[in-house]
Amino acid sequence: MTTINVSRFDTLVSGCLLSLALFTALLVWRGDQIGATLIAVSPAHGAEAISTQADLQITFAQPMLNLPEPLTLSPTITGTTTWRGNTLTFRPSRPLQPDTLYTVNLADNLQSALGRSVLSLAQWQFRTRGLQIIYLAPDENKADQLFVTDISNTPPRQLTHEPIGIFDYVLSPSGYNIIYSAWQEDDGRDLWQVTLDGGEPRLRLDCVQAACNGVAWSPDGQRMVYEKRGMLVQNAAPGPPRLWWLNPSNGETVPVFEEQQILGYGASWSPDGQWLSYVAPASQGVQIYNVNDARTLLIPSRTGGLPVWSPVGNEVLVTDIQSTGESFGVHIFRAIPEKGQLTDISAGAASVEDSSPVWSPDGQWLAVARKAAGTAMGKQIWLIRPDGREAQALTNDAKMHHSFPTWSPDGRYLLFQRFSLKELGSQPSIWRLEVATKKVEQIVTVGSQPMWLP
Repeated sequence: MTTINVSRFDTLVSGCLLSLALFTALLVWRGDQIGATLIAVSPAHGAEAISTQADLQITFAQPMLNLPEPLTLSPTITGTTTWRGNTLTFRPSRPLQPDTLYTVNLADNLQSALGRSVLSLAQWQFRTRGLQIIYLAPDENKADQLFVTDISNTPPRQLTHEPIGIFDYVLSPSGYNIIYSAWQEDDGRDLWQVTLDGGEPRLRLDCVQAACNGVAWSPDGQRMVYEKRGMLVQNAAPGPPRLWWLNPSNGETVPVFEEQQILGYGASWSPDGQWLSYVAPASQGVQIYNVNDARTLLIPSRTGGLPVWSPVGNEVLVTDIQSTGESFGVHIFRAIPEKGQLTDISAGAASVEDSSPVWSPDGQWLAVARKAAGTAMGKQIWLIRPDGREAQALTNDAKMHHSFPTWSPDGRYLLFQRFSLKELGSQPSIWRLEVATKKVEQIVTVGSQPMWLP
């Protein structure tokens, strides 16, 4: 028979190992009870008046397994998911519906890299804002200011009180921040920022002896492009336009191009943020510029009309003068920069003058301001497919000039401005058109540059 001698040291070591095993088991049990920790969600649970363009972001305390479909929304909407560290971002493939309660559900099999499930806040809700519009209208001193209103004829809310007025404005991708160009005493224009809730405006760029406007906000909200025109003499007309970068976070600004003789205005971004387009007056066209590799493509355009990108792909619309026999018209062309392909959308119509094309949110339709070429009649709002088919007039009043249509986030309505050609000194008014019924309703008696809040 063998005798085992257990020393005091061996007993101590065995006790420590047993304690460590029990502690490890306790940690595993507690980990299973606590699960993967969720730090923050955006939009927050119970949030109201969320932009229809909002992305969803979820941040965890630990690395998570990358599932193909980590979450679902009700009402159902598809989108793309990306991970950056422990943060999941879901970008919907189309705008959310306005004034809608959304429920977010995390997938049942969503787990951390250690295999722990999410045991808290696996479901939450938020509501998008109702349909609202923003526009310019004169105040009691006849200076144009920014106003916000909904579509139920409630009294508008004034956002700005600039002494001389506002030249133009642009919304941030979320629609919460607004950059506007305000007139100054010397006829220059500075860039200011105001929030949708009406906070105190703050100066974003002091354009000394220059007129700055035409801001284009990148889709990710990280940078801007704006137009700058120098003023050599006070109260003189501004000089030719050049494009400049503006960093929204620190106000730093530099020219877009090293060659400062390059002129440009009317900048706009492709949805993926890779392409920047602008009107190049010296080249009589629209220049498409890839911000990643500096590739360029020039699309002929002698109208000076601004390029318009599709919301669902890298396709852009431009206008150009076309001759039809002895008459001249203005046609819309659809360009695909990657392929260098150009399609005349207006070719199937009679001799027309088309302008102000704008894509529907799903990219299936275009709203266009159109009239017969060479006539004195007012332009009407037309609906056509991106290939030019199924053209149909939505308005029919030759005494009224219709322009600048813009789609509501849900694609149900068109907003536009119009004025009478028969009344001397007629002021533009803002109207809403329900696409399905063609019902037209006035929203603002005197106003211009209307936009839907996303």
